[in-house]
Parts: sequence; C-alpha cells; structure tokens
Amino acid sequence: MISEQSQTRKHQNTWIFQGNPDDFKIDQYISENNEIWWSLNQQHFLDQISEGDLVYIWRSDGKKRGTGGIIATGIVNGEPSLNISPSKYWLKKPDENEKFHIPIIVENHLINENYIRRTALKEHPKLNDLLILRMANNTNYLVNDEHANLLYKLWEKYIKLHTKQIRRDELKDTVRNDLEADKAQFDFYYKDGEAKSYYGNRYERKAKNRLRAIEIHGTTCAVCRFNFEDVYGELGKDFIEIHHKHPLSTLETATEIDPRTDLVPVCSNCHRMLHRDRDNVLSVEELRDMIKRKVFI
Repeated sequence: MISEQSQTRKHQNTWIFQGNPDDFKIDQYISENNEIWWSLNQQHFLDQISEGDLVYIWRSDGKKRGTGGIIATGIVNGEPSLNISPSKYWLKKPDENEKFHIPIIVENHLINENYIRRTALKEHPKLNDLLILRMANNTNYLVNDEHANLLYKLWEKYIKLHTKQIRRDELKDTVRNDLEADKAQFDFYYKDGEAKSYYGNRYERKAKNRLRAIEIHGTTCAVCRFNFEDVYGELGKDFIEIHHKHPLSTLETATEIDPRTDLVPVCSNCHRMLHRDRDNVLSVEELRDMIKRKVFI
C-alpha cells in the first residue's frame, strides 16, 4: 500500500504517465524493475515535476481493447534527466529526439491482477472526466487535487482487495498441505496412476473448520510447542498446519468435523511424523511422549 509518508511530502503533485504496450513491454518493465524511467513528452510540465510526487502508471489498450487502465504506482525519485540509454523493453525503435526522463521508484503494481481498468473509471461518477479519458494521446497528465484524492482512495481499495486475495490463496495452499499430510495414510496415495481426488471426494475439510480450529487452539504446535511467528517473525504469523486427530482411513463415510475436538494445530515436522507410519498414525500425545523420551535420554 502507498505509504502515508508519500502522501505528506512537500512536493505532492499527482501524475498519470501513460505507456503503449504495442510499443513498449510495459508489464515486463514494471514487474522486473524497482526503479524505472518514464519519458516526459509534455515538456511544459518540466518545472512542475518534483521528487516525491506520486505517479500512476497507465497502460493503454493498445491493440487489446478494454485492457487499459492504471496498473502501478510509484514515487518520483530524483530530477528529470536527458540522454537516458534506450531501454531493452522497446518493441519498436524509440523516438530519437532528445527528451527528459523521470526516475520513478515503483511502490505497487497490479499488472496481472485486478487493476483499475479504464472502463471502470469511465463509469465512476467523478473520475469519468479524467483528462486521459477525454484526450488519450498524451504521455504525461497532471491530476487535479480532487481527482488525486479519489484516485488514491480507489487504488488503496484495489490494493486491499489484492492483499485479501493473496491471503485467501495462501490459506488454500496451507489447507492443501494439511490434506496432503493426511492423505499419506492411504495406500492409494503411493500408487502411480491412482486418482488422488478420491480423498477430497470422500473427506472434504472446509477452510472454515481450519480457521475455527486456529481460533480455538491457536497457532502453536500441540506436539512440540513450535510457533512459526516466534521463529520467523511477520513471515510466520498465523501459519500452522492442522491435523485431524482421528485417522481418516477409519472413516467409512463423510463425517462432520468438530474443530474443537477433531482438529489440532501442529508444525510441519510433527505433522509428517504423526503420519510417518500410515498403518499406525500416532496420536498427538504419543508423539509428544516420544519427543520427551528422546530429550531426556
């Protein structure tokens, strides 16, 4: 998300800088570089652009109608410069006329995600009269204060939605890891060519059960007391695997799960050890006792 600091800098003009994907590999350029340079074709803005200004990067439709819109934000990171070396990202020979380029630090991008589409802005009650929507041929646009405030709030909303989607995807991956550990107790899991969807069809564990189990039991391993956040900091926050206390191979039919009594948080190592012998899945208490005996030998 754009930092509050960037919103309170001394020079706070807001800009839209446009690029054509038919002429320039704009997506690749932004995704592969933290610092970028953008040409200043409207050179009457030269004296108005200052370090700390906020820039929205606009990808035009090009030949793909309906794909244009705001895909990234950045902060002007220095003075305009002449004679920047031609970029390798050009798809056609760039204009050789001498022009200034603006250094920009990329803060966020939604290149392959739910970016702010041109079509959405045209339907916005107040942003539908952005100059770039009425006169689309320029490279550089100075955004007035009202539009700047609205764009900032809209972009912040899109970033929050993107962050929530990432968390949902991470939850799906973690649940998938939980399932893989439990599936290991079935013979078919180790046979080539078997349909591994069998497990999911018979014993579906809903994500809400996993979240409820974490609410009840926390994120510390019930066996060894390992906590990912304690060791890895923010990276490990809210991360833990969830173990089904009753071996799923003993269930004959789909069974309603009670997160309070049937599910328990365990670290990745302990989860694998619980299922190491698929014919004799250990209980949490048994594995905990094994660790204690090993420690005190």
